[in-house]
Amino acid sequence: MGSVYRRHNKLWVRYKGADGKWTQNATKYVVGQERQARQLLKKVENRIAAGEAIGAKSGPVTIRHFAEGWMKERRALGLDDSSNDDGRLRMHILPELGDLPVADVRPRHVRDFIVKLRAKKNLAPKTIRNVYSVVRALFRDAQLGDLIDTNPCILTKHQLGENVDKDPEWRPTAIYSRDELELLISDARIPWDRRVLYAIEGIAGLRHGEAAGLRWRHYDTTAKPLGKLVIATSYDKGTTKTSMTRAMPAHPVLAAILAEWKLSGWPTVYGRMPGNDDLVVPMPPEDVASRRDKTNSSPMRDKNYSWKNVARDLALLGLRHRRGHDLRRTMISLSRTDGARKDLLELCTHTPRKRERAIDVYTEFPWESLCAEVAKLNITRRARSAVIALRAAQAQGGLPSASMPQVPEITSALATGLATGRANHPSSLRKDGGGAGNRTRVRKQLAEGPT
Repeated sequence: MGSVYRRHNKLWVRYKGADGKWTQNATKYVVGQERQARQLLKKVENRIAAGEAIGAKSGPVTIRHFAEGWMKERRALGLDDSSNDDGRLRMHILPELGDLPVADVRPRHVRDFIVKLRAKKNLAPKTIRNVYSVVRALFRDAQLGDLIDTNPCILTKHQLGENVDKDPEWRPTAIYSRDELELLISDARIPWDRRVLYAIEGIAGLRHGEAAGLRWRHYDTTAKPLGKLVIATSYDKGTTKTSMTRAMPAHPVLAAILAEWKLSGWPTVYGRMPGNDDLVVPMPPEDVASRRDKTNSSPMRDKNYSWKNVARDLALLGLRHRRGHDLRRTMISLSRTDGARKDLLELCTHTPRKRERAIDVYTEFPWESLCAEVAKLNITRRARSAVIALRAAQAQGGLPSASMPQVPEITSALATGLATGRANHPSSLRKDGGGAGNRTRVRKQLAEGPT
């Protein structure tokens, strides 16, 4: 316990530091201001205790030291975007601010840091704001931990700049055409598992984390008139980006793709039939085994892995580069173009708005209504001959219209049978080499892609 004492007309404080040594310092207070001096001493002691709590043995707590424990705690809590925040710390924040004592950082330090980032010209305005948000969150928690009295992050848009795209011409091009989407889910040169992933993102509109964390138990094939995808988690976090669960009707084309994938594709790639708790599109075993970081051997696809695969697949098809997330934007745009109601589609692709009007809170739409809107999306898998025609047309500088030959859709009864593993296929299919007693031939035909 420290003490307050007088020297002449000045008040001094004496306290024990984190290294166990006693320190005496003069305050700005004079005799008669003992209460203020005791409050100052309490702040100093709280700050020392906070430093000891995060492992500081001597000297002031630096931003680098505090950030190490701060990121560990965020990762342990499973907070969204913690891995990206870790990257922003290492790449941008710690090189510039890391060696400063947390208690010594002032608003001018944060301002100068942001000005320096903006001067680099190679960072998008949104990236700069994301970096600033990490700095602000870090100092907010430092304040909660008694390391500082006030948060120095008080910048406004005048210092941060407008939140606009770095390239104003980029966003209108961040979308796939209908033909390009059909090519991504149909071309047999793309590995089967990735075609399924593109279908989940491009036909059901799932975010990448939602698609990566989707398990077979989240797909209810018994729902009518369309099956139901329950979007309950992003990756394995146990919650979605908005912390709310939603239901997405399985478009007939997606239902057929998932049915074939469950019956034949998944067992072919992973060597066994999938169970309810298995991921719908886990990473292929050979890719899991080849990961450099052997501590992360999870079969769940991460963003970097999928981003590289999208780039490879688009280059293989001779298409310009875009992101996987643009498939979600494509699904929403094409569905609305095909006549889907905005309000009902939004319930499937997003969660209800937090600031709804009272009438929206009291409104529930039947499942059939949601299915009707999702089914309006005019999309199909291409026949092999149509895929070849698409490639030829693309090589000549264009893509043909959607009127070319298309793959006949599997009936809903067959799709349900395939998805649930029941051998109730029509006899005509058995005669053509499918169904019971001929699984090897069916699997071979499906592995070659749609014909």
